[in-house]
Amino acid sequence: MSSRKRVWLAIRVTILSALCLVALAFAVVQSGQWLLRWRAERLRADMRELQSKEGTWKDAQKIMMRWRPWGLGESFCTPQECFFYVRMRDPIDTLIRGDFDGQPRLPFLIWPSQLLGEKFTFVEASLRVNHGIVEESRFRMSFFGQDEGIAIAVSTLDSLDYRSDRWQHPDYYAEKHAWCEACVRFETGFTAFAGKQKIRELTDFNFSCITRWSPCTSEADIMPSAWKLYQEELPRKAPLEKAFNDCKIPLEFFGRESHAIAVADVLSRQGPIAKGDNKGSSARLRFVQSLKGRMPWQKNKTLTASSESRGEEVFWTGTPDLAAGKRYILFGDIADGSVGENIFWLDACGIVPHSEQSLTAIQRGITASLARHSTDN
Repeated sequence: MSSRKRVWLAIRVTILSALCLVALAFAVVQSGQWLLRWRAERLRADMRELQSKEGTWKDAQKIMMRWRPWGLGESFCTPQECFFYVRMRDPIDTLIRGDFDGQPRLPFLIWPSQLLGEKFTFVEASLRVNHGIVEESRFRMSFFGQDEGIAIAVSTLDSLDYRSDRWQHPDYYAEKHAWCEACVRFETGFTAFAGKQKIRELTDFNFSCITRWSPCTSEADIMPSAWKLYQEELPRKAPLEKAFNDCKIPLEFFGRESHAIAVADVLSRQGPIAKGDNKGSSARLRFVQSLKGRMPWQKNKTLTASSESRGEEVFWTGTPDLAAGKRYILFGDIADGSVGENIFWLDACGIVPHSEQSLTAIQRGITASLARHSTDN
């Protein structure tokens, strides 16, 4: 064989070997991602079943038993208190990036692996049990820690965020995180009362993002059905937010959403009365009754209230329109004394004059929250 033929043979063997190595690397990358996708689809199916009802300790145990190899925290679980967490990644991601929270183990392989279709995806799920009830469960899919979608299910209505979004549909929301300008952060939240069909839309993760050649770079890619809901409601968001800022909200909404509601008489009022005045204001109140939530005070207990949180039992923001000798309904949340004191933190719109009409509207909201198994009463 001539030297020229030997050279061409060596070149062909080298090219063929390189192509085989590339094909092998591609197969390794893709097979790991397809396995992750398969597992993620099954994990989502299990979590969706859990999130579509009021989950119990028995339901939580099924999840923990099935996903134990990828789980953390099970050994510390009891029916009274439990937090179980699952995280899954594909083998190439684990090899290159090592520990999730540390520096990449083989950073020089990140770019070549991405050329082969590696998405550096991780899939997470978690659940929290309190006194035999699954209080919260989450499913999350993230790509390189930048673009992600998350679905959060809670057992009580007043544990949901984005209240203005839920004015017309209290049991769910779909929201884009505006603070994330160069990435995708899309979140849904719901209770089991949203209904199975709506929960399917809110948990519609596009798992082809894990295996397809081009990466998913938008909310519509990652959670298509939930993003469609968000887009349909987008024209109403600005008016709803303005109504909340102006406190022009039906009282039934506060009855439904607030953690704690009480009736109190104003005994005395100090400080500025005009709204917009930045100086501190304070008052002495007489606690009359609790309408919702566990109040730590007995009837006729005298409470101090202030806008400066100087150790008073009641804290408000701004300058509320209060007058001595009048009765009011207060909305907010109770700090239970675990940090030293019992404090009634009032909502920004959390003071309204007492009347039978107001009381009836608020009671309708409280009844609606009780119908959704609120545990705060």
